[in-house]
Amino acid sequence: MRAILFCAVVCLVLATILETANSKPDAKKAKKGAAASSSKTKTATKAGPPTTSSKKAAADAEDTSGSDFDMDLDEEEDYGNEKADYIEFEADTQSDGTHTTRLICVPIEIRRSSILHIWLKTRSASQEVPARIRIRHPSMDNVTLAKTDHHAEFEFHELSLQLEGQAKLEWTSADTHVSYIYVYEPENVLTRGIRPAFIANAARFPDVREGYHFRPPLGWMNDPNGFSKFGDHFHLFYQHYPHALHWNTMHWGHAVSRDLVNWVHQPIFLRPDPRVGLEHAGAGGIYSGSAVVVVATADSDEQRRPPTMVVFYTDSLTGRVPSQFQRMVTTTCGIVPERPALTVIGEVPPGLGLTEDFRDPNVFMGPDGRWKMVLSSKDERGGVVLLYETTDKQAMANWRFVDVLHRDSRLNTRVVECAALLPLTRRHNGGVGGTLWVLLYGQLDSLDPRTGRRNMSPALVGTFDGIHFRALFEQELDFGTGSYAFQGFYDESLDKTLMIGWLANMRDYDCETKADFPTSMTVPRQILISSDGTALLTPPIDLSQLRAQRLDDGRLLQTGQTVLLPSGTAEIRLVVRQELLQLHAANVQLEADHPKTDSSPGVIISPEGLEIVAGTLRSPPERLIALGARPTELHIFLDTGSIEVFADGGRWVGTHRLGGFDRFTAIRLRGELSAVVHSEVWALNCAEFRGRLVQ
Repeated sequence: MRAILFCAVVCLVLATILETANSKPDAKKAKKGAAASSSKTKTATKAGPPTTSSKKAAADAEDTSGSDFDMDLDEEEDYGNEKADYIEFEADTQSDGTHTTRLICVPIEIRRSSILHIWLKTRSASQEVPARIRIRHPSMDNVTLAKTDHHAEFEFHELSLQLEGQAKLEWTSADTHVSYIYVYEPENVLTRGIRPAFIANAARFPDVREGYHFRPPLGWMNDPNGFSKFGDHFHLFYQHYPHALHWNTMHWGHAVSRDLVNWVHQPIFLRPDPRVGLEHAGAGGIYSGSAVVVVATADSDEQRRPPTMVVFYTDSLTGRVPSQFQRMVTTTCGIVPERPALTVIGEVPPGLGLTEDFRDPNVFMGPDGRWKMVLSSKDERGGVVLLYETTDKQAMANWRFVDVLHRDSRLNTRVVECAALLPLTRRHNGGVGGTLWVLLYGQLDSLDPRTGRRNMSPALVGTFDGIHFRALFEQELDFGTGSYAFQGFYDESLDKTLMIGWLANMRDYDCETKADFPTSMTVPRQILISSDGTALLTPPIDLSQLRAQRLDDGRLLQTGQTVLLPSGTAEIRLVVRQELLQLHAANVQLEADHPKTDSSPGVIISPEGLEIVAGTLRSPPERLIALGARPTELHIFLDTGSIEVFADGGRWVGTHRLGGFDRFTAIRLRGELSAVVHSEVWALNCAEFRGRLVQ
C-alpha cells in the first residue's frame, strides 16, 4: 500500500473579483442526469477506448480569476484532517464578513496514458460564475480542465492530458462542488484498478474494516448486473449512484476478479442519459441488465474479430413512451464501451396489457443454439416474465418477442424483477437426464402472511426447450429475505453455474443516513441440484484462503463458552443431531454479540425450522425462518453488517443485514448443546479490494 499522505498548507485567499458578463449563467440548466455522456469542457479531448490514442488537452484561454460568490460551505464537504491514498488537501478558510472561500488542492500522479474522470457542478443554481477545476503542472499551469454552469446534477468530464509526473487539481469551494475524481491507466487497470483522488464526504463510507463481502468504493449500490466471465476475469457490474449514500439516478459500477474473492474496482462503466428530466428528481438512469461473451465462429465473416462482451441493459428515460427500453453496448477490452449504445428492443409487446415496467434484460444461449433474453414486466394480474430470441449469432440485432415464459401473482407480487434463466449442466443435475434450468426472479412488494417477510426470491427448477419452461419444483433462494436481485451465469471453463445477489435491506432504498449503510453483495454461490434431483443447492464459493486464526475446535462452543472474534468476522461450521432436537423438542441457538442490536442476533435450529434472529425490533414484525427445515450441517459467515447461513450444502440459505458498520465481538451456543457433535470457528481476513480510497 502506498504511503498515506496528508498535508495542511495555508493557501492564499482568492481576491474578490467580479466576473464579467461572459460568466453569466446559462438560462437553460442541465436536466437530471447531466453527468451522463460527453465532456463539456474545451480543455481536453474525450478519451476513447484503450486502443485509441488521445490528444493532449488544450489550454483554456478564459479568465482564471477567483469567485466572489457568497455561500456557506456544505457540511458534507468538511475537509479537515482527511487522510487517504493518492490524496492530500491544502486548505484554509478565511472570511471578510461577506463570504467564505476555501481553495481545495488535490495532488494526483499522472502518466502519459492516464485517463481522468471528474464529476462537478455549481454550488448554487443562481451563481454567476461557473464551477471549474484547474490543474497545476509544469507543462500546464493554472489551466481550466473542467467547468460547468449546471447545478441540478454532477456533470461528467473525461480527460486525457498526456502529461507525466505530479500535478495538483484546484477549485474554490464557494462556487465549485466536486463529487468524485479518479485516474486510471487502460493498460493496467484490470490488475491495478482505478486510483481515486477525491471523494466528497456525502458519498464516503466511514473508516472501517473492509470485510470480505464486495462493496463499492463509494456511494450507493444495489442490484448486481452483467455478472459474467470474460477472458481471465470475472466481471461484476452493479447498480450504482456515486454521489451519495442513497438511491438516485442509476449508473453502472464495475469490478473484476480472478477468484470471486478479491476484487479490483474499475472505471464507472455506464452513465445515465443527460436527458433524464430535471423535474423528476431520482428518476431514470441505467437500470439492470446482463452481459454475454460472443466469439466469432469458424464460418463467420468476422473470423479475426476478438471475443466481444455484449452488455444489455434497461435505459429509463422520463417522458419517453415506454419510459423503459432495452439497449446494448459492446467492449473488447472489458473496461469501457467502445461503440455508441444501440436500442435493441424499444417497445413493449402489444396485446398483452403490460405496464411500462419492462426491464432487466437477461441474455443467455438457448438449447437450440439461439441467443435468448428474458425480461421482467407486469400486467393487471401480477408479475410476468417475457421471452425474446434472435438468430443473430452476435446477439446484437433482430430480437423478436416469442411468448410469455412465466407468470406470478402470488403473495401480492406487484412486479417480477431481475428474472434470469440459467442452465445446469448434466454433471450438476443430480443424475437427472438432460439439462435442467433454473428460473430466478424477485417478487417485488410480495408479502408472506405466515412470517411477515417481504420481497421474496423464488427459484423454479425445470426443463426448457427454447420456447417453453416447465417447472418441476420450486424453493426459496433466501429465507432471511436479506438478499435480492440474484444474477447468475454458466461458466463453461469451470462447468459451474454461479450466482450472486444484493445483500441489503430493502428499507435502505430511500436511506438518507451516511453511516448506517454497509450495503454489499452476497458471497458468490454455486447452483447445484441435490443427488436425488429434488432440491436446489446454492453453497458458497470456497473462502478458505481468507482463514486467519482458528478460534475454536469445539472445546469452547460445545461447552457453552464464549468465543471472542478479534477481527469481527467469522466462518462457523456446526454439525447437529436433529433426532435429539426432535426427541426433546429442544433447540440450539448460536448467539452473536453486536453493539447495534437490541438483543443478541444469531441462528436457531429448532423443531419448527431454521431461523435467523435479527436482534432488533422489526416493524412490521417478521420472522426470518425456513419453516420445516431439518438441517444437520450449518455453515455461517459473519461480516460487517451481515449474517449469511448455508444449511446442508445450501439446501436452505438465509441472509440478514444489520445496520451500521459495527463489528461482531463474540459468539456462543445456547440450548441443547448435546445435539452439537462438531463445531469449528475461524477468523477471516479481509479480502483485497484494489482501487478504493484508503482513509
